[in-house]
Amino acid sequence: MSQQPAPGASVPPEVIYIIRHGEKPADPPPADPGQTPPPPAPPSGVDYEGDQDAHSLLPRGWQRSGALAVLFDPALGALQAGLQVPTALLSPSYGDPGKTTAHRTYQTIQGLSGRLGFQIVSDFAEGQEPQLAASVVSTCSGVVLICWEHQHIPALASSLPAIPGTVIPQQWPGDRFDVIWTFTLVPGSTPAQYVFGQIPQQLLSGDTATTISPEPPAASRLPGLS
Repeated sequence: MSQQPAPGASVPPEVIYIIRHGEKPADPPPADPGQTPPPPAPPSGVDYEGDQDAHSLLPRGWQRSGALAVLFDPALGALQAGLQVPTALLSPSYGDPGKTTAHRTYQTIQGLSGRLGFQIVSDFAEGQEPQLAASVVSTCSGVVLICWEHQHIPALASSLPAIPGTVIPQQWPGDRFDVIWTFTLVPGSTPAQYVFGQIPQQLLSGDTATTISPEPPAASRLPGLS
């Protein structure tokens, strides 16, 4: 199994994991037209050096980053049921390499990258989910872990070739940072097809054992619709 996306890989990934980045600062309230946007409210994100940064993780997000490194590559004991050690790590590109490495999607798997000894690949930006999905299936092998932004994860998941009848949630709740979406290759499938599943991380206090429902939250449904 390769440790990086390999051009011309003949065997598609055995497993594709998708996670959301760790906990982040709250989004600032919208500004009135013509007014300067208000500064982000505390608490602030902090970068790897501990300096405040609106695009970085909260301290709890850094805790999750460290816990994810152990979850996917435990020093002692077996892996949690349903998990394998990643052989490739992917996160979004934000144009400039410095901006990419300073963003919370990269930071969330930064500890795992250091633990496994290979780099995070950032070849696609948010909004390029169909292209990313096609690239992963056609050029990667082994076990791929993708850390992405939650509003774009349903589009990414829906772009992967799941078996017919698969129902994938079309919204990722804003308050959930603790779920792993899994795509497991159907042996011998040509073209490749995947079985979708979900695994709760259960890493930090407050993490739940529930998965994300395919139904949107009741508050977001239109009146008169089930």
